[in-house]
Amino acid sequence: MAAIAAPAVHLTNVLPSPREAVPTPCSCHAFGIRTQHSLHIQRKLFENPIGAARSVFDDILDQCAPTEFGRAHGLSRVRTLDAWRRAVPIQQYEDIEPYVARAREGHPAVLTRSHPYAYLKTSGSSGTPKHVPTTRHWRDRYRGPALYAQWGLYFETLAAADARAGRPASAAHLPQVLDLSWERTASRPGPDGGPPAYSISGRPAAVSSRDWLPPWYDEPWLIGDPGERWDAALYRKVRLLAGADVRAVVALNPSKIISLAQTLAAHGERLVADVRDGTLNGRPHPALGPDRETADRLDAILEAQGGAAGLTDLWPGLSLAVAWNSASAALYGDWLEEVLPGVPRLPFSTTGTEGIVTLPVDGHPSAGPLAVDQGVYEFVPVEDTDGTESLAPDAETLLFDELESGREYRLVMSQANGLLRYDVGDVYRVVGHYGATPRLEFTGRAGFRASFTGEKLTETQVHQAVVESLPERLGGRPLFTCVPVWGAPPRYHVVIEGAAGLDAAELEAFAHAADAALRRINIEYGEKRASRRLGRIEITATDWGAFARAEERRRARGTSSNQIKHHWLQRDTGLLDALRERGLLRASTEPAILTGPAGSADRADLTGPAEGTGAAR
Repeated sequence: MAAIAAPAVHLTNVLPSPREAVPTPCSCHAFGIRTQHSLHIQRKLFENPIGAARSVFDDILDQCAPTEFGRAHGLSRVRTLDAWRRAVPIQQYEDIEPYVARAREGHPAVLTRSHPYAYLKTSGSSGTPKHVPTTRHWRDRYRGPALYAQWGLYFETLAAADARAGRPASAAHLPQVLDLSWERTASRPGPDGGPPAYSISGRPAAVSSRDWLPPWYDEPWLIGDPGERWDAALYRKVRLLAGADVRAVVALNPSKIISLAQTLAAHGERLVADVRDGTLNGRPHPALGPDRETADRLDAILEAQGGAAGLTDLWPGLSLAVAWNSASAALYGDWLEEVLPGVPRLPFSTTGTEGIVTLPVDGHPSAGPLAVDQGVYEFVPVEDTDGTESLAPDAETLLFDELESGREYRLVMSQANGLLRYDVGDVYRVVGHYGATPRLEFTGRAGFRASFTGEKLTETQVHQAVVESLPERLGGRPLFTCVPVWGAPPRYHVVIEGAAGLDAAELEAFAHAADAALRRINIEYGEKRASRRLGRIEITATDWGAFARAEERRRARGTSSNQIKHHWLQRDTGLLDALRERGLLRASTEPAILTGPAGSADRADLTGPAEGTGAAR
């Protein structure tokens, strides 16, 4: 396919300097060799990880000691991990933010010797964006190379499927994949023309030949257009690969694969016309030509199936689906089976904006070995924490070789990007070992958060959004809570006292206002709403005092008053179901919720003080 370059003006902050060669993707043959070699090395490393862990520690010291942060914490005198833990308290983003601000202003050697060329943006717990530094050193030595090992597993899996099916192997050609894990999207320069800020999944360009440079790096289905809608981007990918033999679909969150399937089902007739005419959205495209054979095949499928085609109809050779498969992401399992029937699945690495935590190297469905060659990782047993959003600066930590199978731990991470002893807020369960390396499964966020597709809502965010949006006629400060409701798509219900007197139009206006506020407060929530992976907030009204009556019922069942606390964000639909059963729901922007089950929200990564994501992350 012909390559479509992203606008150069937006990429000058991330491309190599004029003295460096612009990185270009390697051949399929070279890429295949590189991924398999990286996977082999990664497996050997996990068998005996001590040397790699020490090397990472030394490199982080080398990067961070001769900096403002390093001098403030005496890192030049640190030689051991014990000294490291004494020198650097456990950090929250608020502790690091002043250093990040100085680095963004252009000051050199603030957090690392290697100057940040960009900042990865994600939401903070209060809705204020965090900016995670990313440097060439970090990309070249850590983040980029890890992806080669991960993809080595996926191509090894496809090769094994080919061997079982008797398909001929070719070293010169890799199986076609659809990589939904990132989108090359043009970025804007930062303040005063400084380094840009963008999400990890919207990275514009590689920084060197050692960075992640797959053969599809310049393919038009990977390169996003500025301002392109979510559904338009998915249709572009479907259309540009409609005539290809796609063998694997790879995403971070399974919700994106679901959205891909929904896009195909909704636009089957348009796709047939575009394929027959060699167009994209009815317009000529340099990478496309008429393909009447594929168009006729799809047209027959639409006619046989009532106008809707599935992913395996379009790409009958699909042999692998990759996405997170733990915590909230695991709830998509049955849904994935519907859109990809019989297609084997593997997990994506546990990858957050701050760094990579686990790397899959075998067939485990939901967990991977700790990526000991990516950072210095410390752990606090969940039972030793108080369930709050922040760890104490002097909390005692364990190292990876001290973890026990079956126990849950909260992660403290140090990376060569300048995040040192950073309280990530994620909880992992040890589910065995790969060699001498613990295998970790992401179980959720510490504190009290909710996340169906990675939005990571907090009570603070929900409270702010609802309070800002309260109708004037409601008056006072009514009690409310936010309930996760699983569905297609999943959504959140705000159950609020005293709103039964609002008419239908007022309830609708309230719902729209609360949804708009939360989209503004939480970046990830806004992105998931824009991509339709989350439904709009709904409002359900109760009488005044409804929550108190529900609490009395719990007391009557033996629950101690000390254990009954009002939460602005619920972990499941239990409270909503209880209010309905008692006849306390009066009106709703989703009327069916008044009489039927709220849906099987289970625990859509809805974590609270009583229990230990998608990252999900």
